[in-house]
Amino acid sequence: MKKRLLAFVSVVMVGAMVLGGCGSKAEEPAEAPAEEAPAAPAEEEEPAAAPAEGEAIKIGVSVADQSNPFYIDIVDGMESAAKDGDELIIVDAGFDAAKQLNDIDDMIQQGVSVMLIDPVDSNAIKSAIEACDAAGIPVIAYNSPLNFEIASTVATDNYLAGQLVGEAMGKALDGKGKVAMLTYNVAEVCLDRANGFKDAIANYPDIEIVEEQEIQPGTDTALPVAENILQSYPDLSGFFALNDPSALGCVAAVESANLLDQIKIVGVDGSDDAKAAIAEGKMLASAAQDPVTIGSEAVETAYKVIAGETVESDIKIPSYLVDESNAK
Repeated sequence: MKKRLLAFVSVVMVGAMVLGGCGSKAEEPAEAPAEEAPAAPAEEEEPAAAPAEGEAIKIGVSVADQSNPFYIDIVDGMESAAKDGDELIIVDAGFDAAKQLNDIDDMIQQGVSVMLIDPVDSNAIKSAIEACDAAGIPVIAYNSPLNFEIASTVATDNYLAGQLVGEAMGKALDGKGKVAMLTYNVAEVCLDRANGFKDAIANYPDIEIVEEQEIQPGTDTALPVAENILQSYPDLSGFFALNDPSALGCVAAVESANLLDQIKIVGVDGSDDAKAAIAEGKMLASAAQDPVTIGSEAVETAYKVIAGETVESDIKIPSYLVDESNAK
């Protein structure tokens, strides 16, 4: 509870800073004439790289979207692994890449010792990684890998997750039909899932991917896109969605069109809501992740990095298929 309270207070402080983010960023160059500017970074870099013995450790956490139950579980895992007296500064980007950059800059100013990031946009995050490097703050990517040199990555094997649901779709459709994909490929994690799905479907030459649309992940955002696709392809056989909330948006569209018997829907996460939909016959399958373990492993890796220990560069958390046989 203490850790949750500290995290909450920190989020409120960061939120207040973000409201003036543009002004603060614009003023920085003007405040940097002369001799005082070099002094502030020098003071913040030492605790970031090596906290004094017995000093509370601050771990910065940038969450892509905390409205998603998957990320709530990740945060729970992080809090379970954080040591008494240390502080997790947890900030929700709300799937806003620009906000995420500002959040990370604010946490750098707060003197975190290590930064845990799940990028909203795997390319746009580059400037934040460079800022962390300049401040001497190691970066650990969790849930979604990055194409930059960082301390470590803790994530599901997302390519495998895509393959698992792709194979399930191929079998359920008896190797033929039309499939649409809802993707979010600006995030490496979602691109890996989409590629895994496509490669699995390629083993079924009579299944055609007729539509692939980028969406903002979520149930409410997926629903109208799925409805439009159903209008264009009334003979559609299946939907692949980048995650379970988006898959549930497809479920709502398909159910409203009375096509649940015709269309198979797959997602990724293995969330409780998806399991319920699978058990009810509304979804075909989901590739399950272990968000609590992702969170706890990310924080445990952070402590090792702070202590100067060698860590694996790519830590994979296993995935498995959830279908009607194990959804209940």
